[in-house]
Amino acid sequence: MKTVGLVSLGCAKNRVDAEHLLGGLARRGFQVVDDPRQAEVVIVNTCGFIRAAVDESIDEILEAARLKETGACRTLVVAGCLPKRYPDLADALPEVDRFFTPEDVPRIPELLGGAATGGPGRDRLLTQLPHSTYLKIADGCSNRCAYCTIPAIRGPFRSADPAALVDEARRLADRGVVELNRVAQDVTRFGADRGDPDALVRLLDDLAAIDRLRWIRLLYAYPRPFPPGVVERLAGGGKVLPYLDLPVQHIHPRVLRDMARRTSAAEVEQIVADLQARVPDLVLRTTAIVGFPGETDDEFEALVAFARRVRFHHLGVFAYSTEEGTPAERLGARVPAPVVRERVDHLLEVQAEISHGRNREFLGRELDVLVEGFDEDGEVVGRTFGQAPEVDGLTRLAGFPDEVVEIGCFVRARVEDAWEYDLGARVVGS
Repeated sequence: MKTVGLVSLGCAKNRVDAEHLLGGLARRGFQVVDDPRQAEVVIVNTCGFIRAAVDESIDEILEAARLKETGACRTLVVAGCLPKRYPDLADALPEVDRFFTPEDVPRIPELLGGAATGGPGRDRLLTQLPHSTYLKIADGCSNRCAYCTIPAIRGPFRSADPAALVDEARRLADRGVVELNRVAQDVTRFGADRGDPDALVRLLDDLAAIDRLRWIRLLYAYPRPFPPGVVERLAGGGKVLPYLDLPVQHIHPRVLRDMARRTSAAEVEQIVADLQARVPDLVLRTTAIVGFPGETDDEFEALVAFARRVRFHHLGVFAYSTEEGTPAERLGARVPAPVVRERVDHLLEVQAEISHGRNREFLGRELDVLVEGFDEDGEVVGRTFGQAPEVDGLTRLAGFPDEVVEIGCFVRARVEDAWEYDLGARVVGS
């Protein structure tokens, strides 16, 4: 039996691909090991979204290549977005034995020589704590923003089969998953490519009907009007959490036009206002790109003013990255790097103040908290409905009776402290 180890980089969607790959490898007779140094076959599942991700992927590939000399590695495989974006990688990386693009992922176990074992196997091996995971509901993107490489790498938007998604969610719940984070590059488009505008609502309802699931979260919702019923589910107080990741990227009309965003500034403002009016307790996360070609001081200040006006609970700020092959690469008027860095820092400072104010609104409230484990100081930490895994803050918990801590359980806790990104709460019940 060959041993295989995997290093997976990039976004949550890429991680789901990696977990399905691991499940397929196990089903075809490979022994999956946690430490790549012990693996005969080492797979690096790469990200190629922006230059920084490309550089990280190459560093990891070269690090894995050294395992041919220092570890058990006999075969080095590179999969994922990087080989799709750069088809000529074989010339630059002769250390790699096989390259596979994202389309190849379902066939990699077979292509690596695995033999079907005859048993049902496990279709997905989770790589993190088993109580919270991601459900990828679509692949690709059809928005074609001027700065983005994803359509070229992943192709046009394609919704997954709803019945298959519900079946996967049931199996995940049977294995202990209580929080399901639905991801896609554009979750608001789900079903539209199949001519089914109600698909998103039906999928939410079908997932909510799974008994063991407690929390269902929507991530990466391109800002466009939602299909009928979605806002009602967000506001309904059930398993679909009043949390939304709505990446706006900018708000100035000229910048949005040059970014080739499909929603105007006025439409973004209206969508946000409607959501905040219709969904009580709504927690909004967004992302912004600073330093897009030609961004003036006034255009940047319009973005800052928008952030102050909306008061997003969470805001990720990214410096514009020039990516070869994108329409934005041809735009002139580059913003000097020191100016971009200054703008990033300023917007982060503004958001820290906003986030602190938003967190203070939770003081005195009792909330359900999903226990995540312990931080580096040994303190128990968890997350509220308003804190998505990996990207938002944490809730620091005190007052566990008899110091008994069960990771993956829910507790009731009263919020007693609020900081810029984290909350502090005392357990009052289960």
